[in-house]
Amino acid sequence: MSIKPVYINLFKIQLPLSALLSITHRISGMLIFFLVLPVSAYIFNLLLQSSDSFALFMDSYNTSIFIRTFVLFNILVFEYHVIAGIRHMLMDFHLISETLSSSNTSAMVALIFIFVISLLTILALT
Repeated sequence: MSIKPVYINLFKIQLPLSALLSITHRISGMLIFFLVLPVSAYIFNLLLQSSDSFALFMDSYNTSIFIRTFVLFNILVFEYHVIAGIRHMLMDFHLISETLSSSNTSAMVALIFIFVISLLTILALT
């Protein structure tokens, strides 16, 4: 008698908020490693080459909505990852209980904090 694999429809599974926050924290970590760090290193290199390259980058930053949006996206991904990471560390140090209700509450608090910080960042950079 063989056991057939079970087909699980991932769109019908309702994950708790804390699980979604954990998954997106991992995704943001990959984005930081493969996108934010290389782009930030390249921009930092451009800014420090000379005063002409600094002026050229700042001029293109101020005139191009694409560059400005891309830099803002990189900053927001980093902020999200840091705040979600602080929540995970608080749970690892057992400062937040590992029950489902407390993890969902801490996820909601983290999302509200992320929203506020992101809004302040967007207002500061635009």
